[in-house]
Amino acid sequence: MFNEKRNVIDKELKNVLFIVLHYCFKRSNCPSAKNIIKGLLNKVAFPLPRFLYRFPYLLQLSFLKLYCESTSENGMSLSLRKSIKSLFLISWMLVSFPVESIQPVEIYTYDILPPYAYRNDKGELTGIYIEITRTAISRMKDYSLVFRVVPWSRAKSLVKQGKAFAILPPYFHAHDWLTDTEPKRPYIWPYSQPLYTQLDVVICNKRVLNKDRRVWPDDFQGLGFVMFRGDGRAGERFLEQAEENKISLNWVNSIEDTVKALLLERTDCTVTSRLPFAWYMAKTMEQADFQKHKNNRLKLKEVLQISKNTGHLGYTDIDDEKNFPYKKDFAIKFDIELYKMKKSGELDDIVAQFIDTDFIKQLMKHSQ
Repeated sequence: MFNEKRNVIDKELKNVLFIVLHYCFKRSNCPSAKNIIKGLLNKVAFPLPRFLYRFPYLLQLSFLKLYCESTSENGMSLSLRKSIKSLFLISWMLVSFPVESIQPVEIYTYDILPPYAYRNDKGELTGIYIEITRTAISRMKDYSLVFRVVPWSRAKSLVKQGKAFAILPPYFHAHDWLTDTEPKRPYIWPYSQPLYTQLDVVICNKRVLNKDRRVWPDDFQGLGFVMFRGDGRAGERFLEQAEENKISLNWVNSIEDTVKALLLERTDCTVTSRLPFAWYMAKTMEQADFQKHKNNRLKLKEVLQISKNTGHLGYTDIDDEKNFPYKKDFAIKFDIELYKMKKSGELDDIVAQFIDTDFIKQLMKHSQ
């Protein structure tokens, strides 16, 4: 990374440069040395040719010394000064073209929610959000990507402290994910353009669709539901009606268990995220024990959409100018690449890699 390398070089060279400059002044009153000292005192970048930062430490000093001497009037013979100046200019022409510097960026995420972010059979991190992000950044020539997989609570804590550059894929929470200190403000800002829209839906066996069910959850009273423990997407009113026994609710351990319960026709409905349900349905149908229930999946219909949320790349807004000075540039370029992917249909192609689109269409027939 150019900026980090340059900072290290600046620190290492400071003391030695003054020694070299003292030598130059003592011998020749080097005008370039004056400019360098002025730059140091003003705490701005050294007025040195950019390409010097590409060379090893001692070679940089040699270039500096020779350059100062070659620009002086008395430091060297005229012929030697001309030779060094010529060599200097030729070298500059050869290597002073823009140097591509790659800035690594670390993005924190989870690996527990297929098909959005999970590990495949080889243990590799993949998923819809992962591949969208990976593809977009691969086209940003100034950046390279490193994913850091941590528990979601840890990712939120790190970005809140300004220790994580960005997390993937938070919903939009600028209104309620706020700093602890006053004045309270969002600790994530900005949010990228939406990567994907997640839909929470009610899926039921078509045998219970003999009446119109449009109002959630009132029109579903008297039916049996299966949900995995800890899932609150159905909402408070649904849970209240379940406690009042207006709705029969059975808790299971995972989305996969909800899929199996519906395939075995042990319950009527579930509330779930559309794509994870479809992903687990495909995985379940690969199991030999469920091949005989293959036709039962055709009986499942998406009845109602009850909510939707968009997943984003969320950037820390805590100490970002100090820790991540490239944030604004990265965020702009990322959104541009994301826009291009949406316009070209590439986002849909990525989604299709992870789910059975035909099953999704079959699910949605009732709700359309």
